Amino acid sequence: MPRPHVSRLTVPAPLMAALVGSLAGLAVFALCAALWRAGEIRTAETAAQTAVLVALLSTAVAALTPRQRLRMLRVRVPTSRAVPLQWMPREPDMSALLAVCAGTPLLVGAAAAWVVFG
Repeated sequence: MPRPHVSRLTVPAPLMAALVGSLAGLAVFALCAALWRAGEIRTAETAAQTAVLVALLSTAVAALTPRQRLRMLRVRVPTSRAVPLQWMPREPDMSALLAVCAGTPLLVGAAAAWVVFG
């Protein structure tokens, strides 16, 4: 009996990172709104400020961490020779792009919570 054809939907990594960042930003905003509505105004402000700082720091660290350098350190080449072009990594490093795609919506949600509830 033949198997039915199952088609898979593939989502590009930057779009997936932006969706996850948007959900995280909405969650931060909803958490701060719930705290503010419960009367914990100071806690909501502190949570929003903390979320902004964490989003800024995590995005900066992820965007500035050199991943290609770690790959190049694994290459075994005599120290007196240059690395051949064939050994250089061909695919671009997308970690900075993914960090920005995920961090920007998170930062927008946290900053909006800080402005509205702070």
